[in-house]
Amino acid sequence: MSWWDPESGEERVCCGTFNCSRTHRRLCCAAIWLPVLVLLALIATVLIRTLTMSERFELASLSEEKPVFLNPDNATRLAWARTLGGAIKIPTVSRSESDLSTEELAQLHSFLQQHFPLVFKQSPHVERRYVNTHSILLRVEGSQAKGKPYMLAGHLDVVPAGDLEGWRDGLDPFLGEVVEQDGDTFIFGRGAIDDKHSVVGILLALESMLQDGGQPQRTLYVAFGHDEEVSGHAGAGHIAVELEQMLEEKGEKLDFLLDEGMFVMQGVVPGVEDPVVYIGVVEKGWTTVNLTVTGQQSHSSAPPRESTIGILAAAVSRLEEQRSPARFRDGPEYDTFTYLAPHASFLYKMIFSNLWLLSGAVSSVLSGSYETDAIQRTTTAVTIFNAGFKENVIPGKAEATINHRIHPMDTIETILEHDREVIGDDRVSITKSKNSFNPPPISPYSNDVMAFQVVAASALQVFPEGHVAPGTLIANTDTKHYLHLVDQVYRFTPAFITKSDTKRFHGFNERISVANFVQTVEFYHRLIRNADTQVAPPTARETCIQAEGVPVTSAHPFSD
Repeated sequence: MSWWDPESGEERVCCGTFNCSRTHRRLCCAAIWLPVLVLLALIATVLIRTLTMSERFELASLSEEKPVFLNPDNATRLAWARTLGGAIKIPTVSRSESDLSTEELAQLHSFLQQHFPLVFKQSPHVERRYVNTHSILLRVEGSQAKGKPYMLAGHLDVVPAGDLEGWRDGLDPFLGEVVEQDGDTFIFGRGAIDDKHSVVGILLALESMLQDGGQPQRTLYVAFGHDEEVSGHAGAGHIAVELEQMLEEKGEKLDFLLDEGMFVMQGVVPGVEDPVVYIGVVEKGWTTVNLTVTGQQSHSSAPPRESTIGILAAAVSRLEEQRSPARFRDGPEYDTFTYLAPHASFLYKMIFSNLWLLSGAVSSVLSGSYETDAIQRTTTAVTIFNAGFKENVIPGKAEATINHRIHPMDTIETILEHDREVIGDDRVSITKSKNSFNPPPISPYSNDVMAFQVVAASALQVFPEGHVAPGTLIANTDTKHYLHLVDQVYRFTPAFITKSDTKRFHGFNERISVANFVQTVEFYHRLIRNADTQVAPPTARETCIQAEGVPVTSAHPFSD
């Protein structure tokens, strides 16, 4: 088949079947090649971004002097380990807000006073207050009047041990001894990484600094609550009131707060082999939702089409199936991956460097595991289900409790609205608990924020192979009680965590290696010294250097 083309004055045949003009051919070529060119341009962009991805975090030079470490000898290391072990031996368990281990808390106070005499008794630079009997608030006077004070926080209580059979080799959950396991030396027992390592680590760093009349240049506060594991209302809640009065009396305002939270992690982030200094810049909110269905109690011989249990079970099932939306592009977790992109293996570097294109794919991968999915969305956990009292009676009431950990981009109201829409049944009453709270504001972590720089620098000086990344703490701390007193809140302790260690938190076989506990003490020592450099505003010479260029002493305490 052919036809006469007036454009060329020639007879045209296309594919021996269809007639087409030159314009038709051009349009056909464009339709074929344009997507190919777009794809090639996209591939080129992805590769260029991958190969040119640079550090997002730049470490400021806080001081021209090389950092000085405590560098304890072997005998001192063992003494430090035994001090932490002694604190672990005292089972300061919080079972509920009304069931605290008050006698054990008093024993722990006596233990700390005995082992840290300068902090608790002798040093004239320390002001000591015992708050609501069991919590501790310290003010350590700096030698320089310049600069805002800051606060270090931790908690004295621990969670119950749980099933004793789950603890390795039948060891006492509160053993508090140095043991040999898996080719290393550990301090074993509940509280080793949550959170007595922080408490004892801070106190060891302070005790060392106060020797021979010493003191830091910058004033700092130290707060140890006694009921963090059950809300912190009696501990940090009361400390906050006392602290506010102290700050007002002295005309001070806190610069930043550092509390427990995230860790130094290795083998946890896919594609990143080096340690990750994961600093929590926000934590999740919390709400507990009570679902109730009421109906007619009746005999099981003549059951209704829908029972209270069936209606409630269907509602719970819908909540589990239709999760809250992922917030990956909006939350700090997005920056977590972009900060780590330069240090990832090539495939992961390509992904992390191009989240503008691949964030949906990354979000889908995170959704594949409940542990990683919790980073990017508000979680829904069915924790209690109550209904029925006899096998031949259809109950007139069924109740369930749902615990939500609220993503920083969500609020209590948006989550309640999501629950209502998903359940879609007016027969299910939805009420929230009185202890609900929204996520706190995200603390700043850009390169010009000196508080974040102080925390990051202190960690990198102790873990020079690490890489800093901001992120979200999916659990909760008692820092919520201090939010009206400070704008910059960071959640980090230098516990070194591998993938197999994550289950030790509130689980079995809690432990910390002796070497890592020494690093913990060194971290708090360096943090206090680094904070001292900020008693005056940063000068122009505090230029940024790459994180890999952190100065360390030639005799680094962890070089082996």
